[in-house]
Amino acid sequence: MNIIISKSELNRALSMTQSVVERKTTMPILVNVLLSATDNALKISATDLEVTAVVLAEGTVKSTGSTTVNARVLNDIVRELPEGDVCLKLTEGERLQVTAHNSNFVMVGVSSEEFPSLPGIGLEAKGKINALALREMIDKTIYAVSHDETRFNLNGVCFEMDKSDTSKLRMVATDGHRLALIHRPFPELSFEGGAIVPTKGLQELRRVLDEEGDKEVGIAITDGFFVVESSRAKLAMRLVDGEFPDYKQVLPKEEGVLASISCDLFTQAIRRAALMVSDKGKCVKLDFSDGKLRFSSSSPELGEASEEIEIDYSGDPVSVGFNAKYLLDFANSVGESNALRMEISGELGPTRLMEESDDSYFGIVMPMRLT
Repeated sequence: MNIIISKSELNRALSMTQSVVERKTTMPILVNVLLSATDNALKISATDLEVTAVVLAEGTVKSTGSTTVNARVLNDIVRELPEGDVCLKLTEGERLQVTAHNSNFVMVGVSSEEFPSLPGIGLEAKGKINALALREMIDKTIYAVSHDETRFNLNGVCFEMDKSDTSKLRMVATDGHRLALIHRPFPELSFEGGAIVPTKGLQELRRVLDEEGDKEVGIAITDGFFVVESSRAKLAMRLVDGEFPDYKQVLPKEEGVLASISCDLFTQAIRRAALMVSDKGKCVKLDFSDGKLRFSSSSPELGEASEEIEIDYSGDPVSVGFNAKYLLDFANSVGESNALRMEISGELGPTRLMEESDDSYFGIVMPMRLT
């Protein structure tokens, strides 16, 4: 293997595989990346056997071949190299020579034959989806995923085709205390049932989608994998093996009382109120009354805070407690320049959060009991 490649191109490709690499593993080879020089490109592959990434980097290939080297060390070396071309050359004894200008490194490699097969990478991504739209759908759901490993069926985002309109893709995430749901039309996409896509895989996918911008990417949910293929990368992630809960049970059964609020003012007031709460729950009290919303918080160790903003609300006065982080996560997902609508179902009923200009996306937050 002998290839000349620009530092920026190599750095880009390596950075896209870094977080896939397994740090704690019973298979030491999984801390390595697989480097394969083909006819006109360097293929960099990494896997933890759950998520697999293959990234192409363009270069001048003088001779083909493959090896594996420590992913973190190679990434650190390339990051510190001077700008310009980098030469990667495999020498005797499975040594990878990395040179750029006057810098020279020799890395101890491990034969590519010892690297495991790449799960799911061979599956074909036949469907098409806009990269920008998919990125938006991930951003508007991934924050609500549970990180409790004992509830493994909540450790990902559920993908499903809308049963009432099979041209629409729906994505749902919940941690049991809040929920995020979004749907968008994708006529070229089709699969049966629901699929829980793991959080780690979606985080990696965001990097790939950022590169593609407004282009289309290939997508497939098949044989227990979620596969996405762009012009320069392919990702395959093993689906979470479990049943996603019936999230429709937590959706409000009746219409609540609507409040319309400036997202910018709402976000700033919540952030300030949360400063005076020390416990993990970060409970902030919201008092809704005619045309006004009052935020308040207190803790014995820190003190108390209160603030009032004007809103569009004409229902009965009601006081509701919320985890401040849950409200902020939703507000951040819609952008501060937009207007928010809150549909309140009493002190303890689920509250629906919506973006005023987008009916296809909403969040549900369960209130906290005020003491």
